[in-house]
Amino acid sequence: MDTIYVSRLPLLSLVGVYSYEKENPQPLYLDLTINISLSDAAASDDLGDTLDYAALCHDIQAAAREHCNLIEKRLTDLLQIVLRDDRIVEVTGRLYKPGAVPGAEISVERTVKRSL
Repeated sequence: MDTIYVSRLPLLSLVGVYSYEKENPQPLYLDLTINISLSDAAASDDLGDTLDYAALCHDIQAAAREHCNLIEKRLTDLLQIVLRDDRIVEVTGRLYKPGAVPGAEISVERTVKRSL
């Protein structure tokens, strides 16, 4: 199995339980570790044989704009977007919420495997 990494993808998101968090988008950052076979793409040099990570990042950034209360829920929803590609076996994501606690960087990490 091979891996594609996406590091520190910037997101603007309405995430949080407080009223100001529901009204003002906050910066979040997303790291992804995507397990996918890269054999076909390595042989063909064709984008159709691999994950179009530019399109994926665009889809994730668009979805992050919707409100949710918890970053755990936000992360889970974003990982489900990654798993829309049937070639992906497993994805691990870490979502950072830098402004959550002054002086600290808060993040959550989750791994989701494709159901068989």
